[in-house]
Amino acid sequence: MKKKIKPRNEFRYNYATGHPNYIYGETDKRYKGVGITHESETFGKKNMPLTKNPQKGKTDKAYIRNGYISDKKSNFRKRPLKGFEFDKSDFANVKSKIRHVKRHK
Repeated sequence: MKKKIKPRNEFRYNYATGHPNYIYGETDKRYKGVGITHESETFGKKNMPLTKNPQKGKTDKAYIRNGYISDKKSNFRKRPLKGFEFDKSDFANVKSKIRHVKRHK
């Protein structure tokens, strides 16, 4: 039986990876999301570049990591991060990436 994923739309800091993550869903004990980083490659794979940094006030380059993150809720900050938001053009690409991840699991 597949676990029911409740939709989410928020940014949380992941203490296990040391990066903020965009959370798109949750189960009883885990969050599902994609990682945000400043590196163009992670483990030899290219990351998806964003046109604007999702953290307000920051102008340095940001990327969405390849793949997805499924991690225990205890590894994340208790409250969503404030001051994070995707640019409209970036959000369309992020949604497309999430649909791709969900289809190919």
